[in-house]
Amino acid sequence: MTTLNEPLNGRELDILRRIAKGQSSTQIAEALHLRPNTILWYRKRLHLKFDVHSIAELVVAATEQGIL
Repeated sequence: MTTLNEPLNGRELDILRRIAKGQSSTQIAEALHLRPNTILWYRKRLHLKFDVHSIAELVVAATEQGIL
């Protein structure tokens, strides 16, 4: 199991939950009134924090740790 490298802030948790629901970066950006590039930046941070390389790995790691 991958261990979270750093705690998540509220925005990261919100974006992670939306990713797990299958929302695209564009959908998340529109819902949160952010630019799509900002969502991509958050996605990269989430990948680093969970030390994963794909969305599937990210969701699995967050689920295993009880975050999702």
